[in-house]
This record gives sequence, C-alpha cells and structure tokens, in this order.
Amino acid sequence: MARYLFIVSKRRPELREYLIGHFSAEEEVLVMIDRRRGERRREHVDTRIERRRGHRRWRPENDEALESIGAFMVPLEHEPVA
Repeated sequence: MARYLFIVSKRRPELREYLIGHFSAEEEVLVMIDRRRGERRREHVDTRIERRRGHRRWRPENDEALESIGAFMVPLEHEPVA
C-alpha cells in the first residue's frame, strides 16, 4: 500500500520518469502526473454566489511547488483511488 504520493507537473514528464525509476524498489511510493484540468464551473452559471467551500484537499503551496520545482509529495493515510 502506498504511503507517499508524488504529484508531478504535466510540464515535467521527465521528472515523473526519474521519480518512478528512483523509487522503483519502494512499494510505499506512488508517482502520478497532475490530472487537474482547470476550473470545472460552466460559464453560464451565476458566479456571484460561491457555493463551493473551496478546495478541500488542495493547498496553494502545492501549486507553487508544481510551478517552481515540478512536483510535491503528499503523505497518504490510505490507498488513493486510481
């Protein structure tokens, strides 16, 4: 069961390959490309009222790490859903 998840920027596929190779013997490490596609809200929806409570699982420092370093690590409490 993976205990650590590396999220790698879509712009850095070579970093993903490096991390996969580096952690190949580690069953506790999972490496994935960032799969987010941007804002899901449709344009015709009234955006004056924010109904969502924000990103529950995402932190701004994760975006900063993806932009500057190309990846970040998240400790997992349980197995991620693929």
